[in-house]
Amino acid sequence: MTKLSQFLGATALVALMAGTAGAQSITAGLAAAPSSMDPHFATTGQNQQVAAILYDRLIHIGPDGNFVPGLATEWSVSDDRLTWTFTLREGVTFHDGSPFTAADAVFTFERIPEVPNSPAPFTQRLAAIESAEAVDDHTLVITTSAPAPGLPTDLSTIYIVSQNVADAESADFDRGTAAIGTGPYRQVSYSPGENLVIERNPDYWGDAPEFEDVTIRFLDNSASRVASLQAGEVDFIDAVPPNDLDRLREMADVTVVAAPSARMLYMGVDQLEDTTIQIDPSVGNPFRDQRVREALSLAINREAIIDRIQFNSGAPANQFAPEGIFGHNPDIPQPEYAPERARELLAEAGYGDGWSMTIHGPAGRYVNDTDVLLAIGQMWSQVGLDIEVENVPANVYFGQATAREFSAFMVAFGITTGESSLALRNVLGTADEDRGWGSNNRFRYSSEAFDAALERAFEAFEDADREAALQEAAAIAAEDVALIPLYWEGNNWAVRGEIDFTPSPDGRSLITNLSQR
Repeated sequence: MTKLSQFLGATALVALMAGTAGAQSITAGLAAAPSSMDPHFATTGQNQQVAAILYDRLIHIGPDGNFVPGLATEWSVSDDRLTWTFTLREGVTFHDGSPFTAADAVFTFERIPEVPNSPAPFTQRLAAIESAEAVDDHTLVITTSAPAPGLPTDLSTIYIVSQNVADAESADFDRGTAAIGTGPYRQVSYSPGENLVIERNPDYWGDAPEFEDVTIRFLDNSASRVASLQAGEVDFIDAVPPNDLDRLREMADVTVVAAPSARMLYMGVDQLEDTTIQIDPSVGNPFRDQRVREALSLAINREAIIDRIQFNSGAPANQFAPEGIFGHNPDIPQPEYAPERARELLAEAGYGDGWSMTIHGPAGRYVNDTDVLLAIGQMWSQVGLDIEVENVPANVYFGQATAREFSAFMVAFGITTGESSLALRNVLGTADEDRGWGSNNRFRYSSEAFDAALERAFEAFEDADREAALQEAAAIAAEDVALIPLYWEGNNWAVRGEIDFTPSPDGRSLITNLSQR
């Protein structure tokens, strides 16, 4: 098994909290609602933090970043490095009482490419698989088209559903009729954009979750979320606005939990063609010029954003993998703030008079995202551009971004597997649906050198070779200014009463990480 490096060393934080003892039912307030309850609809974080408590994966990522058994208890690869054999856990049942078998895993793999209208598809996670066979109920054999040392990483992100869902559509998961998983909780009811009610799965194969019943309210307004916690209407909230942290810390019955994040916010700029949708065709597409992309990066004062908007929560980013993540390249410099040099580069590229455009971002998806986008608009205006800012509701935004309706837009990608390979492949790999690359490459960066380095990483079974190739790919993307990195978002939660919350390395607000003191 490939060993992943430990996530952020020893910085995982566990907080102690205070409150009401003996609770069996709790209510959580989460900032972002899923776009679908179908666990295969989108790889976005808000979808997956819900899927993770209802469904399960063959392989898990442990707190130290290493692979640990999930629905598969062990796995091995043949000498030719093409055939993988997985021994599946016995005695596991789905929420409808049917047994989990290898046939369910095969069905899951076959279903994923058939899910329509996904804004962030899972297909790239299965691209290496040539065939999957259920040899018997508890033996799964996967054959890859080429050596694929990253297969365990890919499978650690795939949620297994029951073959009994047959040809169910995504809407059937919302209704609950197809919500058949093996996870620690099972779905009771769901009202899109409003709330999700779940109950403990009494037959779960792993450690039983602490609370019997959980109501999750989706509260995208930060002030409402904090007010609901203060009023005792919810017991737990995520995405606490940094400006509210000190005030909440002073409350006797509220505890704040903070942890570093591997989710990087960035600005993507369209690089596909000589014109782009938000800029007058007579101007052309300035983003295809590396000097322009560098200028836009130099025009952003990241320290000011973190200090004045995020209240020192988060850290300036220069690549997807922060220090401590496998694939982090320590030789990539931090982006500078140099507006004068930005103006010089724009003039050198032939855009000394600037241009007009609208930049876009989601409203309420990330902490203080509206204010961050406004600040970026102002900073770009200061180097001569005519900028309008438009924030779009998150449940609409990502579909529009995937449909390439934006020329310059803010988005994030979080590393959830302990290494940078998925982020690099999904966001920066040349978009190729058949190959399974670039599913989140909405701005269409493409580099043969980058792709070649990343290909070497995916072919390397030795950690040292794999890490070197990932670092090379990250360096190429940084030199190209493939995207404009902003910052790694800080993660902040708050709880009431005698409840503990343990942050997980992926930074998701997992209900299974809540416990009673």
